[in-house]
Amino acid sequence: MRRRIVPATAAIALLLGGATACSSATPAESCAPTLEPGALSDNVTVLGEVGATPEVTIPDDMVITNWQRTVVSEGEDRSAVATEGSLATINLAFFDSKSGELLDEAIGRDAERGASFVLVDRDVPNPIGEAVRCAAPGDRVVVAMSPEDSAQMGAQFGLSEGASLVSVVDVVALSEPEIDGRAKGLPSGFPAVVTDDSGQPGVVLPPRDLPAGKHSATRIAGDGPEVRADDSVIADVLVVDAETGAVATDPATGQPFNSWESGTPRPLYTEDQMGQSGVTFRDEITGKKVGSQVVVVENDEQGSRVSVVNILGIG
Repeated sequence: MRRRIVPATAAIALLLGGATACSSATPAESCAPTLEPGALSDNVTVLGEVGATPEVTIPDDMVITNWQRTVVSEGEDRSAVATEGSLATINLAFFDSKSGELLDEAIGRDAERGASFVLVDRDVPNPIGEAVRCAAPGDRVVVAMSPEDSAQMGAQFGLSEGASLVSVVDVVALSEPEIDGRAKGLPSGFPAVVTDDSGQPGVVLPPRDLPAGKHSATRIAGDGPEVRADDSVIADVLVVDAETGAVATDPATGQPFNSWESGTPRPLYTEDQMGQSGVTFRDEITGKKVGSQVVVVENDEQGSRVSVVNILGIG
């Protein structure tokens, strides 16, 4: 099943994807990006620290015809790079090549938390996936798109006519969009959770009512950073109506609340944002670690629900 990641910030709409070509040796040495450096991407000057809006100087009157990618600075640890299926947490800023104007951005609050997400996917090539491919945490990448390719993506930003869209991408962290670990037993009164060979969970409801109120338990413990209340979260989520046994409806989309079936992990945003959206279990994710699978049971006046949440990343 194809997996696609939506961005964690509503201000920027991304087409997500990428590709890798890696073999033996170390990941950084064996990974070959398909985008090459070019005259524009090589000559963009970028200043500023990760976690802050970059200061960019772009050469005047430079016209290009193809995508270009240049790594302008590298992180110290290159033991892991973005390969096929990697989920990258990134900071992102878009600039107009003619005016040098900052058009839009998604910048995290510190060096450990980016503001958006991208999944590296060879089936869905796009500029941001191409930028991230083969990059390591701490890398800063400049991507310049041709005017033709920029026009479609840059229309939402008010890109100048004939300009190229130049993006600065800081790779903050990498993870895999699958939870891998030993499952633990759940507390008494919780349903059983089982997974098939693909990792998709299912819920086996108990023959009695769920415990009253809202409760959560970690079924698989991750070792990533701890989720904070003001973090944006990207997660795989299954919500089951405990009264009918059917998949519940996502209040934000009206679609079945099962990201494994849709192929699109779900942005959970912050506690405040999700509370306004009608999703009631976001507060139970706070304090859990990235890479964990959390089971939340709710039994209140709104009904009885079971949510299985794989925490994939935070921003």
